[in-house]
Amino acid sequence: MGVYMVIIAVVDTHYRGVYSLYSTQWTNSRLCKFAGFISTFSSELSVLTLTTITLDRLMCILFPLKRIKLGLKQAFIVMALIWMFVFFMSLLPVLGFEYFGNFYGRSGVCLALPVTPDRPPGWEFSVGVFLVLNLASFLLIACSYAKMFCVAKKTRSAVRTAERKNDAAMARRMTLIVMTDFFCWVPIIALGIASLAGLRADDQVIYAWIAVFILPLNSATNPVIYTLSTAPFLGNVRKRATRFRKSFVMSFSAESKHSYVGEPQSGLTRHFVGLRLRIASTLAPVTMLALWHH
Repeated sequence: MGVYMVIIAVVDTHYRGVYSLYSTQWTNSRLCKFAGFISTFSSELSVLTLTTITLDRLMCILFPLKRIKLGLKQAFIVMALIWMFVFFMSLLPVLGFEYFGNFYGRSGVCLALPVTPDRPPGWEFSVGVFLVLNLASFLLIACSYAKMFCVAKKTRSAVRTAERKNDAAMARRMTLIVMTDFFCWVPIIALGIASLAGLRADDQVIYAWIAVFILPLNSATNPVIYTLSTAPFLGNVRKRATRFRKSFVMSFSAESKHSYVGEPQSGLTRHFVGLRLRIASTLAPVTMLALWHH
């Protein structure tokens, strides 16, 4: 999705002010077809990956003793199949079949979304992918997380009495997952349904807003939601920061003892040493995080 955004930004800068003279040339170019392909590949791969993660989590919650959870080998196989399916599904419109026509050249941002009442070549394929598949995936994800929350809350209430904070945190996290999917997919689905009903709006403006603000939403938020904000990731960061802080302080302590051993220390010297240790203790976590990100 990032590559797609860069392509659209560069082309927009290149043709700015003269786009009407080159619109046909651009929408029929190979670069536009490639941009449409990677955009579709990225968005639909995200849809099916999140759906797979959701189903795996749901099975673990509903059947905790049956070991239905995907192992590493099974996860590799499932994801490989999903990647191949989405790859060929996204590539199919550019293989030269007459049915698709200029599938990805419908708009200046090379998107084939069914958000207009027109019926260009391949519109049934577009409706099936961007409306039916995405709507089914969103409903499945939303219902699954609602079911997981109810089951988890019921189980906790039967075992423990004081779990309100954990329940609230879990509810916020699940709500965040569903809401980001909602804001990414539902506007496109709603526009598609409205266009099938015959409603028309400014096509190019709608495509531009979708390309810039809606489609990249999941690409920007999913790494944070599914990785950077998880307990294992944050716990690993805290452990590294703590370990680095201790080693940093110990190195300063050893250096101070080596420098001043056997020498009479004045009050100013002792104050200077203590100040260095306090600064080291304060800056160590920040330094560790900077090194880790680097």
